Amino acid sequence: MKYFFRGKGICREMFLYLHCISHNKLIALKKWFRDHGLTPVQRKSGGRAPRTNLLSPTDIRDAVTFITNYAEDHAVFLPGRIPGFKRSDLRLLPASATKASVHRLYEQAMKDKGARSMALSTFRAVWVKYQPRIMTCKPMTDLCWRCQKNTTRLFQLANQTESEKKEQLASHQKHLDCVIAERENYRQQTAASRVSITRDPAELGPHPPCSREGEMHYSFDFAQQVHFPSNPLQPGPLYFLTPRKCGIFGINCEGIPKQVNFLVDEGMAHSKGSIAVISYLHYFFRCFGLGEKVAHLHCDNCAGQNKNKFVLWYLAWRCIHKLHMEIDLNFMVAGHTKFAPDYGFGLLKKRYRASEVSTLQDIVDVVRSSSPSGLNVPVLVGDESGRQNVPTYPWQEFLSAHFKPIADVKKYHHFR
Repeated sequence: MKYFFRGKGICREMFLYLHCISHNKLIALKKWFRDHGLTPVQRKSGGRAPRTNLLSPTDIRDAVTFITNYAEDHAVFLPGRIPGFKRSDLRLLPASATKASVHRLYEQAMKDKGARSMALSTFRAVWVKYQPRIMTCKPMTDLCWRCQKNTTRLFQLANQTESEKKEQLASHQKHLDCVIAERENYRQQTAASRVSITRDPAELGPHPPCSREGEMHYSFDFAQQVHFPSNPLQPGPLYFLTPRKCGIFGINCEGIPKQVNFLVDEGMAHSKGSIAVISYLHYFFRCFGLGEKVAHLHCDNCAGQNKNKFVLWYLAWRCIHKLHMEIDLNFMVAGHTKFAPDYGFGLLKKRYRASEVSTLQDIVDVVRSSSPSGLNVPVLVGDESGRQNVPTYPWQEFLSAHFKPIADVKKYHHFR
């Protein structure tokens, strides 16, 4: 007897290997074929009974279709960009839409359809396997409030007039166009900074102010604070009622790239207000600046930290004293503020969760070892003994004597 695989003749050993059957099984199949022809093998008494509860392709297709349709109606896109994914790849369901709640709706839909429904555990497995990029957002996920409202309104357009539908669609499209324009402006500025100033062997400064022709782009933001002591193994006797807090303020220089992370012990942190932001910016430009004449800055829309008159006054003060010839301050659209500092924060938080941290110096070591390429640079604002390494000045009192308030600051996204 000849054996074939994809139209080519093969030996019997290779045939058995490719089909994962034994020699005795092959003899039994040949005997059945000679006696009964090309018909399914019927089980004799004894042995394993055929399973009748297996999922059919139709059952899986119905579940996947229901999950996809549910996401089309209720999911929103994650703002900004996630490395390795397109913006449209990840869709987030509301925090209240758990897999169990969606499964209950799926069961009711299959009952109304007269089709078979699968159990919750199987429904979860099918969801993870076939639709892994549709997920329920965590309660603290940074989303755009306006996008959520627009999504809800668009879902409720069925009972509205055509003019109201058109108005809602136009409003949402205008918001998305604004987001796209701001993101493109950010990308253009970061791309220009990579070619404007050639890389210095020492990379980050210090360089004298306005000593180099060209422009550079910087982004800054606060990260969620970390706590210490922290042990990933969590031994039983280790217990602290209130762990010590350490804030993180990062300034990313996209042109190199490098990110300086200011580690702020709770004994050094007065607040996250404009005084802290200005003091850390001033220290960064003095000790790590590249000496560019033109600086482009990007930050989020937080009025208490960045979008206020004191930060604008400080940047104007720098230009008056020729520390920069020109400074642009740009604000991301609220809810769409994923940018370079978040990447550095993600690296150090990933390393922090897998490291044993007992002191501030351990956090410094975690930041320094968080990126193999040396992206993250730690700067300790002050130690446990109270010694201050990064000075904090009374900028509000100083600047208020020389500048006038700016009207309608919150209405604008770009300042020069």
